[in-house]
Amino acid sequence: MRHHYPAALRRRRSSHGRSLVEIMIAIVIGLLLLISITAFYLTAQRGSRTQEGLRSADDGARWALSVMGEQLRLAGLGRVDLSLLGARPVTFDGAPVQGCDGGFSNVSTGACIAAPNSNPDAIAVRYLRIDGSLSSTTDCNGRTIPAARAMAENAFYLAGNTLMCRGSDQNTNALSTPEPILENVQDLQLTYGLAQDADSANVTQYMPASGMVAADWNRVVSVRVCLLVFDAAPGNADVATTYRDCNDAVQNIADGRMRRRFYSSFALRNRVG
Repeated sequence: MRHHYPAALRRRRSSHGRSLVEIMIAIVIGLLLLISITAFYLTAQRGSRTQEGLRSADDGARWALSVMGEQLRLAGLGRVDLSLLGARPVTFDGAPVQGCDGGFSNVSTGACIAAPNSNPDAIAVRYLRIDGSLSSTTDCNGRTIPAARAMAENAFYLAGNTLMCRGSDQNTNALSTPEPILENVQDLQLTYGLAQDADSANVTQYMPASGMVAADWNRVVSVRVCLLVFDAAPGNADVATTYRDCNDAVQNIADGRMRRRFYSSFALRNRVG
């Protein structure tokens, strides 16, 4: 026996079927919109974190370079004695800077490692402690240099991934206080601008410490500094990231940390003035 349904009932069933389909379509569209909004939010959030990390790295690197630059500009500072003959009548003896390729073997003494390598460099900056208008009475950490200490020697180096400075706040280097200048530093590389001789002021070539002999340190008139810093928080960048190191070589990393290098050159004013 065939059943005959009223037209109204058939319409209700057809309408009910269409309503279910429309509801399913609306749910799918809603889910797609939610996924898109979530992806956009996560991308924007990651981009914001990346920019924040880069700004932090930028500010920190600039601060560290300003501290190093302040000390390098004091390098070779001495009292002027007009009774002395010569182009620069300054009572400062010895090399104003001493660099180490691959770091110190002994931070307390500033001695270099025996065999230079590709590890971060180090440098010791020397000048006389002088009261008065020259104002060289504080070290790289802002501590007072003892009046009994004639020569200040501030050493910059990396300890792990922290840029440190051993100051000159005690009577000997070994007793002076090392303090952190900047964290999240991967590399510190230094090259030295050499003049023709100890009485010249114009740079004729740049060399690493490993290519210099003892007499060359009295020819240094400028120092070129490269700091390679990284973002403190992982995951702010794509997993596969490339960057250029302080030797201008392209490096591949996979730890999700942004790297950025910062260069600055500082003239040794007391050598070129």
